[in-house]
Amino acid sequence: MPAAQWAPHQPLYLLAHQFHLAPLPELLRWEVLYAVQQMDQWVRALEPHWIRGVISHLTTADTLLDATNTARLTKPHQAAVRTLENLQSAARAGYSEFSGITLIDQDVIDLRVLGLRHSASGKRRHLPGRVDLRTVRQPWLRQALRHWVTTARPTTEDFKRTFHATTIASTALAQRADAGDDPAALTFADATLAVDAFRGARRRDGTLYSSSFRRSLLGMFFQLIAYGRRCGTLDDLAGTFTRVPVEHVISVEEPNEDFIGKAIPESVIRQLDAHLDTLGTGNTYGCRDIAPDARQLLYRTMYIVLRDTGRRPLEIVSLARDCLEIHNGQPTLIWDNHKRKRHRRRLPITTSTADAIRTWQDCRDQLHLPAKGDRYLFPSLTALSDAPHISSTYLSDALRLWADALPPLHAEGTDSRGQRLLFDRSLIYPYAFRHSYAQRHADAGTPVDVLRELMDHKSIAMTQRYYTVSLKRKSEAVAKLSAHVLDQHGHLSPSSSTAYEMRSVAVPYGGCTEPSNVKAGGQACPIRFQCAGCGFYRPDPSYLPAIEHHINELRADRETALAMGAAEFVTTALTAQITAYQRVIDRMNTHLASLPASERAQIEEASTVLRKARAGDNHTLLPLTTARPKDP
Repeated sequence: MPAAQWAPHQPLYLLAHQFHLAPLPELLRWEVLYAVQQMDQWVRALEPHWIRGVISHLTTADTLLDATNTARLTKPHQAAVRTLENLQSAARAGYSEFSGITLIDQDVIDLRVLGLRHSASGKRRHLPGRVDLRTVRQPWLRQALRHWVTTARPTTEDFKRTFHATTIASTALAQRADAGDDPAALTFADATLAVDAFRGARRRDGTLYSSSFRRSLLGMFFQLIAYGRRCGTLDDLAGTFTRVPVEHVISVEEPNEDFIGKAIPESVIRQLDAHLDTLGTGNTYGCRDIAPDARQLLYRTMYIVLRDTGRRPLEIVSLARDCLEIHNGQPTLIWDNHKRKRHRRRLPITTSTADAIRTWQDCRDQLHLPAKGDRYLFPSLTALSDAPHISSTYLSDALRLWADALPPLHAEGTDSRGQRLLFDRSLIYPYAFRHSYAQRHADAGTPVDVLRELMDHKSIAMTQRYYTVSLKRKSEAVAKLSAHVLDQHGHLSPSSSTAYEMRSVAVPYGGCTEPSNVKAGGQACPIRFQCAGCGFYRPDPSYLPAIEHHINELRADRETALAMGAAEFVTTALTAQITAYQRVIDRMNTHLASLPASERAQIEEASTVLRKARAGDNHTLLPLTTARPKDP
């Protein structure tokens, strides 16, 4: 047979990036062609091999909108089903537009057709996004929502929250006799009813949303109402249905120990560190772009920086390529506070953290990556990404995949049967390491003003949360340590917990029972805080680190005095103070060594609680002078 007669009957040979519509009926061919053109605007990248697979199973279909098309797929892969759904959504939108049905007239809208954008990087939405607005029961409120989303074109995150807020308000208004269908009949009491619904808004598991999230939902709902009034879509809405800022507010919750509970315990972090070699394996971002060893090093470095610096996830992934500096011989991390728009901040870091960053920098220099990410330490690994650096979502997904694959993780403490408690893996996420960093410093007694600088908090009240110690825990700690109080000579001077609190005040190197100083809250020492020579001095084990630090300072002062040729009484006084404080430490250590190991552990835990409470109250600094007015 001549080749000219044979060739037309042979299947086309397609390259990897090609597909053809020849096997499809004419109508279906035009539908798929139009849908592919629309899909190209939604998804990050078209996958021709999935489109080829879908086309091969549609040859007997009449139209793309046939509801049985999904069933035609043989052993359907999730990606093939998603591709078919995208094609059908595009074709459905095209038919609606051709029939004169605009998006603003539809109760079921497709966020992909609207072209809504992600909150970050301005990139197009590429996830499935059909939303049924009929969960909003009132037609007038549903119309206002449709008009807002089709004209304002918000980000997907703003739409999600506003839609959620509108649903909450709609459910509340449905309690009216007319189900709230008549906007002209609504009153101020109905607005209050909606606000009360936001005050009690709960998650699916029944727990109350945070006060900040409930305030956000409340604000977004009334912003929608204000937008509708401005645009004329809510002209029929009664003017009495309005928000009064004085009455319609949601109070901010006071910080408590639930905030502290977000920190990953140090014992769990040590367990994570023991399995660090498995981080970055599996189906993580970058598995098709760089070698496995480089990918593991990438995620390991991000984890180390996250753990050791306490920066927010976005601040980690957006670090500059040259983020390290040496200041006074110590490594410093240069980072940007995106939340508060404060750039090129400096954070002291450990040598080991800096070494981990340098190791990744050396590896990064050997990789061939897209040029748009040249200035970033953790650049995007593929040219298909819209962002120049790795998304924090990929870091979160990698941590989740890693944590879920690890052997059981144990929390602190045991159950009633003496078995170790299991740690909830869902509590391991990038932002939790920021809480852990702050909590680590607070537990170590870092002054609150110093931690505020490290965290780059605008308000010291935010930093203060990490020093919150419940009254119950503090009382238990005081009761435990009151039996181990010493006097100036290092002899035990125990007292009841009530007397310990009422008749003493915390000063830098121990408790003080001098009446006038107790009355002044520790700010009126008659002998200017020379505690070691005072008969009212009452240290307990929680002050051991502070006393040891003060001894080192006194020794440094004595060496300075000797170098200056100071008078003998100056160096003699310093030596006497050193000896007195050292005697207290030696006798306290001897006393602790005589106790059972379990009791020593309880004393150390109680000491940590009190040190954290004192650090939060900023009692770590000595007053420079003590001036009291004389009696007239």
